[in-house]
Amino acid sequence: MRIWTLLLVFSQLAVASPMPIYQSHSAKKNTYLKDGVFIGGKAGGGTSLLGVRRVYSAKAQIERVILDLGDQDAKPAGKDLGYFQASVDSKQNRIILDLAQLKYSKISEPQIKALFKKSPYVASSEFVIDPQDKSGKLVLQLNQPMRLEVFELTGGKKPGRVVLDLTPAKKMQIKGTL
Repeated sequence: MRIWTLLLVFSQLAVASPMPIYQSHSAKKNTYLKDGVFIGGKAGGGTSLLGVRRVYSAKAQIERVILDLGDQDAKPAGKDLGYFQASVDSKQNRIILDLAQLKYSKISEPQIKALFKKSPYVASSEFVIDPQDKSGKLVLQLNQPMRLEVFELTGGKKPGRVVLDLTPAKKMQIKGTL
């Protein structure tokens, strides 16, 4: 009996496939995922969250979320973006952005909630900083299944930016860009 139970458990584990993991791009490529993880940046000395913006284009059916990142001293990160991972989960209708080694944030959870209050795609948002773990987590609960593209913008004296583009999953093609 035990062997059959073990076989059943292992067969169920074999059927469940892991989420695909992709490296984020350095420019917009129109590479969207319904389920999966984008990773980017580099592990190192630390990151700071300097700002968050949101732009919506009804024509393109894209909502863009831009996060400005700095270094551990809250100075613009330039080319040295801290490590992050962004995942989209179609079963849970949510996007989770994890910022590793987050030392400081100029943005608070009430500011994030206010930013997404008028979002056509985001039903609710949550931003949690774990001082023990030195990490930050942005959770966007979505109104509907979405596809996600993530890319990085780095350069010079500007903050490094992580860009999240959200578009409805049922949408077949991109009509335009932001």
